[in-house]
Formats: sequence, structure tokens, C-alpha cells
Amino acid sequence: MIASIERIVRGECEAAGTPKEPTFEYFDQFPLTDNSEAVNDTITAALTEFFGTEAVLEATPATASEDFSELPNAFGIPYAYWFVGSFDAEKYKAAEEAGTVLTDVPANHSPFFAPELEPTLEIATKAQVVGALAYLGG
Repeated sequence: MIASIERIVRGECEAAGTPKEPTFEYFDQFPLTDNSEAVNDTITAALTEFFGTEAVLEATPATASEDFSELPNAFGIPYAYWFVGSFDAEKYKAAEEAGTVLTDVPANHSPFFAPELEPTLEIATKAQVVGALAYLGG
């Protein structure tokens, strides 16, 4: 996308006959969060075995900024980034059936975001332990 933006701006500048080449400054950029397929498969299998197939879902790719990958990338470590649901399951299911998840389920940066403390804390802690043990081969 950045290359396309730069190409279009350069083309517009050339078409307009600007005396100088455009300059570009980028702010708030984060690297692509790109799960290692092997790590993702290992952790997904472990989480599915531990929690069951009903509890482990595949997330759809999203264009959002996330700085998580800065740390593993700095050390050249393969990784898998996953989500833990934190919204009341019945309310989520109702919003899903109504097609209103985007409006009725507050996302993590919303001022209305209020995770269900339990079972979110317990499940997230277990997921971290299960994921780490699978990753480390334990």
C-alpha cells in the first residue's frame, strides 16, 4: 500500500510539474504480525487438545496495528499471536446471530470494553501455559 501511495504521489507531482521530488515521512508504523505457520500449528493443536474444538476458533486476518511482533522479530524468534475471548459467550453468540458483533461487542480500544473477569483470566492464564509448553516442547 505504501509503495502504491508513493507511486501515485510521484505521478501526481510529475503531472503537475512540481519543481521538487516529494518526500515521505511515516509515523505510527508497526511491522506485519506474521505468525510462524509451524508455531501456530503447534500451539493451535495444543490449545484444541486442551480446550476442545468448540473453544478454539480461527481468527480472520485484520489490518490493525500491533507492536507485539517487535520483540520476537528483534531476536529472530518465530511466534504465534492469538486472541482470547473476553466477552460473555451467550451475549456474543446473540450478537453473532443478529449480525451485530461489530456494534454490540466493544473492542479492546473502546471505552466500553469491559472483559468478563472470569472466566477470561483463568482461560487466558491456562492458554499461556499450554501455549508455552507446546512451543517449548514440554
